[in-house]
Amino acid sequence: MKSFFKGLGLGLLCLLLFILGVVFNTEFLGLKNQKQGLEFSRNIEVSNEITPNIYNAVLNFSASEELSNKTTISQEEKNHIAKTFKELSERIAKENFCKGGSYTLEPSYNYYQGQKTFNGYKLYSDFICQIPQDKNKEYEQLVKDIENISTTNTFISFNTKALQASFDKTILETNKEKLYDLALTKAFEKTQYYSKTLAKSCKIKNIYFDGNNIRNFSSSLAKTADSIVLPIIKNEKQTLSAVVVFECQ
Repeated sequence: MKSFFKGLGLGLLCLLLFILGVVFNTEFLGLKNQKQGLEFSRNIEVSNEITPNIYNAVLNFSASEELSNKTTISQEEKNHIAKTFKELSERIAKENFCKGGSYTLEPSYNYYQGQKTFNGYKLYSDFICQIPQDKNKEYEQLVKDIENISTTNTFISFNTKALQASFDKTILETNKEKLYDLALTKAFEKTQYYSKTLAKSCKIKNIYFDGNNIRNFSSSLAKTADSIVLPIIKNEKQTLSAVVVFECQ
């Protein structure tokens, strides 16, 4: 009889432990999972239009046909080239539009079947220019003055490339900050949407901005080498992408 009650007590103890286990799983773990809530991420993209406010240009100088075919060049001729570039640099510097000024003058060679053949001289120089929109007349006069100076030296060929509408650093940085604000606003709107849709309390856990994805655009039109043709100005878009991590409970 004693062994019977002993077995019955052991069975009741096992049953009690089983019931406690079920309660633990359904109540405690359920509350724990509920506290963990729901976590997910969304990609968002925002954009904003900006208007180009500068023109980019390159003033290029190269060897003329005469210099390219010249077999020897005297020190006097080298001095003449140096004097011309000094005059060009001084004139260009007055407008404060451009950077550059150094030039390269060196022999030019052809290579054929392992043989090196001298065939004249090459010259190269670039000025990189950034012109405010309201200074296009000054730039046009600058190009004319450069052409006049270049004609005094038959060894130098002056080339201008097409103007390109673009943006200065200030307007790009200002618009980038606007894009960050737009992205944060959109992310906050999403938290309100998911809170209502999921009937939970949602918040932004983290947000990762793809700063390298901010894209800048510029427009350009071709122009002839002997005249200044302004490119068509139109609004362009900058876009910013981000990954937003939401947490809902």
